[in-house]
Amino acid sequence: MFVLSREDMYAIDKFTIEKVGIPGKKLMENAGKGCSEFINDLITPESKIALFCGSGNNGGDGFVIARYLQNWQHSPEIFLMGNPDKMSQETLSNYHKCEELCIPIYKIEEKPNDLSGFDLIVDAIFGVGLKGEIKGWQADVINKINSSCRMVVAIDIASGIDANTGQAEIAVDADFTLTMAAMKYGQLLGKGREKSGEVLVINIAVPDDVFLKFPLKGKLATCDNVVFPYRSKFSHKGNYGRIGIIAGSPGFTGAAILASKAALRAGAGMITLFHPLGLETIFENQLLEVMTYTLPLIMDEKSSLFDADVIEEFIIKLNSMDVLLIGPGIGRSEEMADLIKQITVSWNKPMILDADALNILADNINILDNISDKQVLLTPHIGEFARLCDVKTEDIIKDPLQYLQDFTAKYKCNVLLKSATSIYCDETGFVFDITGNDGLSTGGSGDVLAGIITSFVGQQLSMKDAAVSASYLMGETAEKLAEIRKPASIIPSDIIENIFKY
Repeated sequence: MFVLSREDMYAIDKFTIEKVGIPGKKLMENAGKGCSEFINDLITPESKIALFCGSGNNGGDGFVIARYLQNWQHSPEIFLMGNPDKMSQETLSNYHKCEELCIPIYKIEEKPNDLSGFDLIVDAIFGVGLKGEIKGWQADVINKINSSCRMVVAIDIASGIDANTGQAEIAVDADFTLTMAAMKYGQLLGKGREKSGEVLVINIAVPDDVFLKFPLKGKLATCDNVVFPYRSKFSHKGNYGRIGIIAGSPGFTGAAILASKAALRAGAGMITLFHPLGLETIFENQLLEVMTYTLPLIMDEKSSLFDADVIEEFIIKLNSMDVLLIGPGIGRSEEMADLIKQITVSWNKPMILDADALNILADNINILDNISDKQVLLTPHIGEFARLCDVKTEDIIKDPLQYLQDFTAKYKCNVLLKSATSIYCDETGFVFDITGNDGLSTGGSGDVLAGIITSFVGQQLSMKDAAVSASYLMGETAEKLAEIRKPASIIPSDIIENIFKY
């Protein structure tokens, strides 16, 4: 399923009208009819509906909706937030049709002080073209809609949301958003995710092959397009990857255990956990199915140093692995930074860098030059990604897609940005994952995800498929668990034990 920017939507509309030959008037009719059918199923007979319509094509969709609802014996009333003199030909035509049907149309200065008499409110004020913050009387109207305590259906995009970034200072709080042809970036990002409610795509008869004519960057992860490793009853453990994990330090052994167990439960063939000296007993007691190997670290009272004499032997041991995960619970010591630097220079197989490894990269940004054009995935949350980009967290939130594009282009790597909407980004574009719930807002969830991704790469999925499918699987597992227990009680170990269970 494609996800579009505003520019994508404009280009697809233009192509459909000019090249395919479907008039804009017909597209508007299809949009309004599809929305009105959904609304009609949502409400009781003879309902009273308030439609707030602007003068753009979004308002035109609203006028079409009003016509259909009137024909279906409902009582629509239109509150006009625009000037008919500025309407397109298609929008103006539908405005006049509403007048001919004697649908009540009020100028905005005649707006009702009380919306409690309506059964439902339709937001058709601004479309995807809106940029900037809504102010003045328009903001007052939106605040009135939001305080009405009535169900709200937004048309195409909830008014106030930036279609590209999801930024929204003041925006309609929609229960449902009926979006045309495909989801938009802004409905999945930032405040836009919160304000949009449930987003449903309305088919406006744009042919499927039209989407393929454009270099669309955004896709949504769904059950129909995620990919899981192939398994065969004629296989052996070597078929499912030799997984290396560098993780753990005193006080942070749990991160290493969670990552290792997640990789195991996700189907890895053989796992070796590389850890600092002195933690052997903990790991050997907790990880019965995982091999352990101590890092070449010499500890004394004054310092922690890597023994140069055994580094070469260690690198040889690493080279027997098919994929490497570095980061969960390793700390941020200078010695660990040196080890990561050496590994990134010599390692040419798939590698996932997570947690403390990302913090080490942020402190030693030149290490990123070693991973350019290699099979490397970084898995930061927003705070970690801000540190990697050397900007504030607020900057990333304002426009995550631009920062992701710039970062992956500069360092020629892959990034899975973890959040309520997780975003995978590489040079080809974005994949959005909106699965999951607040049960994943718990320390250790990232370690579990990193383990699953590493396991999938070891089982010969591409880095992109491994990252997207692991994120989707984890989110879906959390959603299924929420059916039998409150999300607040879900812990990372629950996710591990329920991978592929549902």
